[in-house]
Amino acid sequence: MSTRRGRHALAAIGLLVATALAVTGCTAGASPKPTASSSTAAARADATLRLGLAAAPANLDFTSTGGAAIFQALLGNVYEGLLRLDQDGKVVPLLATGYTVSRDGLTYDFTLREGVKFSNGSPFDAAAVKFSLERVKTWKANTPGNLAALDHVEVVSPTEAKVVLTKPDATVPFWLAGPLGAMFSPDAVDSLATKAVGTGPFTVASYQTGVKLVLTRNDAYWGAKALVKQVDLDYFADASAAANAMRSGGVDALYQAEAYDQLASFKADPRFTVTAGSSQAVVVLSMNEANPALADVRVRQAISHAIDKKAVVAAATGGVATELHGPAVPTDPYFVRSDEPYPYDPAAAKQLLADAGVTGLNLTFTVPNRPYAQAISQVVQSDLAAVGITATLQTQEFPAVWVDKTLTQHQFDLTVVNHVEPRNVTNYGNPSYYWSYSNPAVGKDFAAAKAATDEDSYITHMTDAVQAIIKDAAGVWLYNPPNVVVATAAVHGMPTNDLGVGIGLAGVSVTG
Repeated sequence: MSTRRGRHALAAIGLLVATALAVTGCTAGASPKPTASSSTAAARADATLRLGLAAAPANLDFTSTGGAAIFQALLGNVYEGLLRLDQDGKVVPLLATGYTVSRDGLTYDFTLREGVKFSNGSPFDAAAVKFSLERVKTWKANTPGNLAALDHVEVVSPTEAKVVLTKPDATVPFWLAGPLGAMFSPDAVDSLATKAVGTGPFTVASYQTGVKLVLTRNDAYWGAKALVKQVDLDYFADASAAANAMRSGGVDALYQAEAYDQLASFKADPRFTVTAGSSQAVVVLSMNEANPALADVRVRQAISHAIDKKAVVAAATGGVATELHGPAVPTDPYFVRSDEPYPYDPAAAKQLLADAGVTGLNLTFTVPNRPYAQAISQVVQSDLAAVGITATLQTQEFPAVWVDKTLTQHQFDLTVVNHVEPRNVTNYGNPSYYWSYSNPAVGKDFAAAKAATDEDSYITHMTDAVQAIIKDAAGVWLYNPPNVVVATAAVHGMPTNDLGVGIGLAGVSVTG
């Protein structure tokens, strides 16, 4: 990446570089192509990569359907954006070859790659950029408010598009590198739930809902072609079933493997490799503050003190995850490193409930039918019962029912889920989000962070917001799981770190 007076790059992992807003601008360098490992000399171009995953997409439309499983499968594989996140979490060019930022931070001027086409043959150009980004305000899912500062896009020429903001927002490049920045063909958005038309290295061949999503190599792709002909994304509702499929040869790799109790045996078996990378995931017990009882901070603090996080981590991950004390993860630049503010203390929980005048509290606990959530629910239900709170479990199919009833309709008191999308902490600034948390001071800090013109200011405002959220006990943040990848020795180039966006598979090869 070259610069005129500064460097403009946002990181999902590491520090956010917001200083570009204080300078004239910068030009980003060329996007790196997918590369194979040294072991891919015998890679088979006709190979099929069979990848096991947990949560399955409800459909193929992440503009109207919540849940990370859709864009996890499609972003970077089928859909692409102007920018992307590399494995170090840095924002780098993709469909844009570079961009400059105006001195006032209101205009991002993108230079686009020439000759790029969508898989339906329509051209990718500045008009497609305008269509895609201005359409974000109509999205029904996946936090379109993160691009609320975007006002309009000016088509300067087919290969130049200016993204104009209503106010400076240092986080725009980061969000453009995720699902909100995905480029869509203007003539292919009427059936997004069933047809995915993008510029990426793969196309969607078929999807059997909840079972298998098949991607095939896009031989007309503008960049380096995918190293395998086909990718089968196989979805397993049970972690043990996924592990069994791995051992029996049913799949070649597991991504975000959840069978933690079996990792030691996989590591001991020479047929497999096991890696544990970082993740942006936050497993949180959320409390719906629309319930008057849960609107009382003392009740939320009581629930926080009632939960034994060590027991939760042991039950759900075999002890391999990192306990969290707040809504940020260790790779966030605003992660608050402190002692647990609400240590496991049933006596303190009982006292807080008494102070709030709450007795015989009954709560509905909606639990996704994922193994980790089911394990957590048993610990939480028992811990709450010990302090006089009855949590009635309601198991919900994930993602279909949970996304509809809990996430969208807010029909719950307590729930637990793994938020894998990066920087989900900003949703605590949205009173309409499913947990109904509202603190104007937090919203002001998030707004100030967005408008920051230097790195220190950004981190300061984000840290202040995180600390306020923790003080308000807006959730019980349980743990940050590692990104565990189990693969056969024939698989090379699997992404190690989970960045909370798509799993880029074009650079993965299969040998033998």
